[in-house]
Amino acid sequence: MAEVQPDLTICVAACGVLESTRRFLRAVYATAGHAGLEVFVLGLGRQAEAAALAAEFPAIAMLGGHPGENMTKTINRAVHESGGRYVSVWDAGSVVTSGCLTSLVEFLDEAPEAGIAGPKIRNESGEIQQVARTSPSIFSLLLPSGMAPGRPAAGWNEYGGGETDWFAGPGLTVSRHLLDDIGGFHPGLTLYWPVEFCLRARRAGWHVHYLHEAQAAGSLGAWRQALSAGQESFLRRLWEACLLKVTWRFRSGV
Repeated sequence: MAEVQPDLTICVAACGVLESTRRFLRAVYATAGHAGLEVFVLGLGRQAEAAALAAEFPAIAMLGGHPGENMTKTINRAVHESGGRYVSVWDAGSVVTSGCLTSLVEFLDEAPEAGIAGPKIRNESGEIQQVARTSPSIFSLLLPSGMAPGRPAAGWNEYGGGETDWFAGPGLTVSRHLLDDIGGFHPGLTLYWPVEFCLRARRAGWHVHYLHEAQAAGSLGAWRQALSAGQESFLRRLWEACLLKVTWRFRSGV
């Protein structure tokens, strides 16, 4: 009997925080609806914590980072081992709300040319995080670590949704067909792999969307911290900006 392919592979960067990871997983399983899930927990840390999590969520898979491996490489390993039709990347500080995951899957099913979709994100204070961004300049990549590079996408507001250049926050959800077409996330980047991946996808003819109907709690600051493991120094941002400059010709503008 053929094995059923999951609808969605969830990759969550745990970063050693057990209680946040537990809260995230409880929300995922409580709100998944009819979507078939496959879940990878990345970088949890100590064996006792991993065992406690596995006891509550026996279906999850856990991947620890290899020595010297950044989170992007760990995510790529999870993607390589996964089988979901779509791959959705989160940090453990996020919490999905009812209908979020099914909305992402249903949208990408209905718009296969999209390739990438992401939810609306609010922080703990209820403030909308401007995760839909325009293509950044080199200057904007060097701004202080709390700021996402590029400008907010045109039309981004309380009720907005549509197409954007790149998606800057948790819940970045990618079609398996897109991954097969252009490859995985840039392993040399920790902060700016979403920028590079979205722009590479768009250059290959795919589209990036942000959805009002898919919503989650989280923050850009926590997301960047999870991706970079705190390595957000100016020198790191400069290195990644130069690497991106070598790879792509950026549009002018912030």
